[in-house]
Amino acid sequence: MDLRKSPRLTELLAASYVVGTLQGRARRRFMQMLRTRPWLSRLVRDWEDRLLPAVLGDRPRAAPHWVWQSIAAQLPLASPAASRHLRWWQTPLWPALSGALAVALLLVWLWPTPSRMFLTGVLTNPAGKPTWVIRANRHHMRLSTLEPVSVPAGHAYQLWAIVPGRQPISMGLLPTQPGQSPVLSAPQRIDMKSVQMVAVTMEPAGGSPTGQPTGPILFKAYLVDS
Repeated sequence: MDLRKSPRLTELLAASYVVGTLQGRARRRFMQMLRTRPWLSRLVRDWEDRLLPAVLGDRPRAAPHWVWQSIAAQLPLASPAASRHLRWWQTPLWPALSGALAVALLLVWLWPTPSRMFLTGVLTNPAGKPTWVIRANRHHMRLSTLEPVSVPAGHAYQLWAIVPGRQPISMGLLPTQPGQSPVLSAPQRIDMKSVQMVAVTMEPAGGSPTGQPTGPILFKAYLVDS
């Protein structure tokens, strides 16, 4: 497949690869393409710059004490006599220490919080560009807006949770300017693991007057484990 002839598909594949929704054989094939197509690797890096701040938006916490103990146990001991004649960054200890510090900083940044968002859904605009990223766990969610969205005057985009056996559940109105929401409670105490997909309809300003969708589904996305 010549991805250069399908820019919309290529953008979707790159974005899905970055957020982890591209799985199985499709992911392995995409990784093979990355090794032989430098332009595709650049596209993935662009999406990493745009998406990872949203996907890794949870505040990190310090790594557990045992992580630091394990790092310290692997550091070589410096000779006191030799150390007197060398500056601290010239000692044999420094390369190991700097490497250990780099690992520790990475652990602090990536270490999951108790409310880790393990579900991901990506809503794209009509041009195929990811516009909203939803991150959720069972009872909380966060919404990130990546692209500005235009809405006709007097209307708004409304987000709905589709749960089998239930009527659509409103998740609120979607913002139209780039930014990130705080962590919000899931609507009506639903278990987000039970949400089959999320969908967007255009409603009157202020939201649906009936509490149910009044317009057709314009965008939709499945929540997948990430």
